[in-house]
Amino acid sequence: MSIFLSKNLLFCSAVLTILGTTNSIANAASFSFDFESGLPSEALFLQTTSEGTEPFTPSIQTIDGNNVLLLSDDIPSSEGGAITSSVINPTITFENVLVSALLNPAENTNDRLLLFARIDLETADTYVFGIDFEANQLFLDVVVEGVVPETPLIEVFDVLPDTSLPYFAEFSVIGNELTGRIFDETGTDEIFELSFVDTNNTLSSGFTGIAADISDNFIEGDDPNNATIDNFSGISVPEPSSILGLLVFASLHRFSKRIVDLKKIIF
Repeated sequence: MSIFLSKNLLFCSAVLTILGTTNSIANAASFSFDFESGLPSEALFLQTTSEGTEPFTPSIQTIDGNNVLLLSDDIPSSEGGAITSSVINPTITFENVLVSALLNPAENTNDRLLLFARIDLETADTYVFGIDFEANQLFLDVVVEGVVPETPLIEVFDVLPDTSLPYFAEFSVIGNELTGRIFDETGTDEIFELSFVDTNNTLSSGFTGIAADISDNFIEGDDPNNATIDNFSGISVPEPSSILGLLVFASLHRFSKRIVDLKKIIF
């Protein structure tokens, strides 16, 4: 399996062999990758080039004493470099979930940074919350059987005040409601919220992940894959009786993360 969101979503049997059967994977309440101890052993790292998709070993970058995950390739895709670099946690499935991470467009990258919820490794279905730093675009989308629609479910442009800065992102899938939120890098000040209700064959439970994907708006083939992420987490949430309940939960989640590790506010 591989995630390749510039044009489509591909899945390969080699990765399913690595993971074993998904039926043996139990549900869990939450996980958090802060990368302070290196690469998490349970994570799956995939990189897609023009030749196909293979597992790869990313690097950890230390910035001001803080470790972050570097999803990058110095070679442009036109010369055989990565089109998409992904990290997935294939050990925990979620139904109602809040996925979050600190996203940094390293060195003014033109990448799209993508958060995934309810990934199905066998059918190539997933929900996506995307931030395109080249186009200054936010979007919500659904991928079914590996097919990425030409037009997202919903999108908005020119909402990021500065496309060279890190942002804290949250993606919640509660029932059939998709909500993507962007905050400043501290996770304190909300910048924008995007929501959509999927009434067409709602996806069931699945895995979570993040990808750095080259932007379709950049000159084709000339955009190196380059981004860093930190504090990638997923947490199961109860289906709230109102949107207010979800907002309160998300606020408490961000607050607890800052209390646990204040040094990760800026990287």
